[in-house]
Amino acid sequence: MPSSTSPRIPLERAQYFLARAERLTATERREFDNDLQAAVVFGRSVYHYLQSLAAPANADAGYRAWFRSKKTTLAADPVLEYFRRERDLTLKERSKGVQRRVSMTGHAQLHVSGYAEMTVIRGAPWYRRSPSIVWQDTWATITRPLKRWLHRIAEDLKRRRRNLRGRMSAWQARRRAAREVPSVREFYFADADPEGKDRPAVDLVREYLTRLEVVVRESEASFPLVVG
Repeated sequence: MPSSTSPRIPLERAQYFLARAERLTATERREFDNDLQAAVVFGRSVYHYLQSLAAPANADAGYRAWFRSKKTTLAADPVLEYFRRERDLTLKERSKGVQRRVSMTGHAQLHVSGYAEMTVIRGAPWYRRSPSIVWQDTWATITRPLKRWLHRIAEDLKRRRRNLRGRMSAWQARRRAAREVPSVREFYFADADPEGKDRPAVDLVREYLTRLEVVVRESEASFPLVVG
């Protein structure tokens, strides 16, 4: 079991609250905010624990030199520095906010329809044409309005079917959305990702704690008697 001054104590608490936050749904916004805030606060405490071990006048010289070097390394890490800065703002100015990102998708469909009429120009006058040609021309003249009307009816039916399919698809999408439990992975920090990767809030905090874990393990391996 780690000693009371071990940086592993706040790290494990941070990991605990992050795990709690990850188990929640997006509808549990307040609980999610609280747990995520706690994970960040305890993560920031890891640095203070490491610093406190180097502060006393009788502190281990090797550890003090290690921490002085590690302090510079931590300050150069964009994720660690991001949460060090944001943790300070949380305590002094504002609560670290997250915004829910809503993704919207659109569906467009292009429908091309056409109706063409062909007029045959005869070279000979009607009285010189054969009876079959005269009948074809007469029949075409009679049926042309009917064909136009049938074309309009067919196009109207196609349009109605397309609209019906669109409404059915939208209804099915709403049904699926109602059954799905929204994930906390839809939440992002209001500030930009420090490394420009656009990660969900829980992923960014997870990366933060993972990097702290590396530092804590290094301190435990190098200075077991100091860190405890």
